[in-house]
Amino acid sequence: SAKSIYLFILNLGYKGSYSTVKNYVANHKSESMKKASIRVLYTPGLQAQVDWKERFSLTTKFGEVIEFNIFLYVLSYSKYKYIELTLDRSQNTLFKCLINAFNFCNGVPEEIWFDNMKTVVDYHNPNNGEVTFNEKFLLYTNEFSYKQIACKPYRPQTKGKVEALAKLMDRLKAYNEEFDTWDDLVLISQNFMDDINHEVSQGSGEIPFEL
Repeated sequence: SAKSIYLFILNLGYKGSYSTVKNYVANHKSESMKKASIRVLYTPGLQAQVDWKERFSLTTKFGEVIEFNIFLYVLSYSKYKYIELTLDRSQNTLFKCLINAFNFCNGVPEEIWFDNMKTVVDYHNPNNGEVTFNEKFLLYTNEFSYKQIACKPYRPQTKGKVEALAKLMDRLKAYNEEFDTWDDLVLISQNFMDDINHEVSQGSGEIPFEL
């Protein structure tokens, strides 16, 4: 950390300010991250990325505030997306959403990258990167024969596709106070999913199924 470096060089006779060291370290980290990041190319059917947009809230026409979560699933090659509104982020809800995503995309990819959510990962060792997956989650995974991969904590680049999808969800704020009920909101989200899956931002402009 910048603080530890500052204290270390202070003992060596450094006369400058802490802010100078802090700025240097921040710039050095940023440059190192750029050098360490590479562009990854995907093949059809290889990978999907999963995450949640947590604690999203919208208000009905009648002033009722509805707080919900959005399950996010994106195929890395075609960028085909599946979203689902949920009232919780329990493990059973995650399993249900994954099955719905598989059905929507006509199959299961070879591997799925997850954020370090508690319903998936029990422990991620920060020193060696070793991951201990949740036992119930592994039993579920074996039913569908995909490889589960946990993203490195605090490293959003490893799941950039689903991070980008999470940002798209802010467009739903345009529907604030424009719907009557939860069912209306679910229908809005389904139409929204159809719209973003047909936007010309998918490379060639075509929206192929991968699987």
